[in-house]
Amino acid sequence: MQIYRFDLEVSIPVSQFGSSFSIGPLTGPGANARVQIMHVPTGGLIGRHPTTVRQLFAVVAGSGWVTGGDDVRRELGPGYAAVWEPGEEHAAGSDEGLTAVCVEGTFEMWAMRITREIVVEEYSEAWPAWFAQICDVVWPAVSDVALRIDHVGSTSVPGLAAKPIIDMDIVVADERGVQPVIERLSGIGYRWRGELGVIGRHSFKSIGESPLPEHHLYLVVENNRAHLDHWLLRDLLRSDAEARERYAALKRQNAADSNGDMDRYVAKKAKLVAELLARARAQGGWPPVDYWDPEA
Repeated sequence: MQIYRFDLEVSIPVSQFGSSFSIGPLTGPGANARVQIMHVPTGGLIGRHPTTVRQLFAVVAGSGWVTGGDDVRRELGPGYAAVWEPGEEHAAGSDEGLTAVCVEGTFEMWAMRITREIVVEEYSEAWPAWFAQICDVVWPAVSDVALRIDHVGSTSVPGLAAKPIIDMDIVVADERGVQPVIERLSGIGYRWRGELGVIGRHSFKSIGESPLPEHHLYLVVENNRAHLDHWLLRDLLRSDAEARERYAALKRQNAADSNGDMDRYVAKKAKLVAELLARARAQGGWPPVDYWDPEA
């Protein structure tokens, strides 16, 4: 955990609870943040569950303190923020590594998310090798309980521009294989983070620094909806040059327009992804399903 100072560019009344606003630059990594205001009474105790991005608490008036997974108490004063580092994240529903913020006096508190630049690169021949490199570490730990590891996502599609992050699915035959894989991955330094809003797709985070290429590691049951979505989209993009070009162009535009906001980047892709998945399901004889439409 690190402590950063920031300056507010706007003054937000407490009545605006739950709305998102911009703040001034942090002194430290990350120039952008999304914020939500919370009013915490004297003696209040609050905890957050970090998910896909690093989360912060900031005291903007009054004083308080935070404790992290290392149990070190850190004082916070006006204009200071505490940020979780990746190794301090924990699975939803677990108290492991939970960071607490205690209020010494009545004050306003902001919950923020640091963003980073979204970079979409031209396809690289190195990406399959990166996938193989990660598999060399992961597969020996799960080979007795998993069927295989699939390379999915945009880096698995030759010729497709993508963020240089490897997406990969550990595939098990049925639900009985889920818990054994979770336990084995824990043994090699991966923390289970739950489904993160995608039913049937378990997500994992490498604990601490990793020498491996950046990657998103998932666990799915063979041919459940999450697994189908991954490989149907991959195979369609591999075989359909027109779809591949549309998707690449949209991703480049989204990266330029999203200002580092990954939620916005994903939402702006959702409509085209749903269209492509519907086409892939129809071509493969799979039943249609409803996909999330951010504009609905």
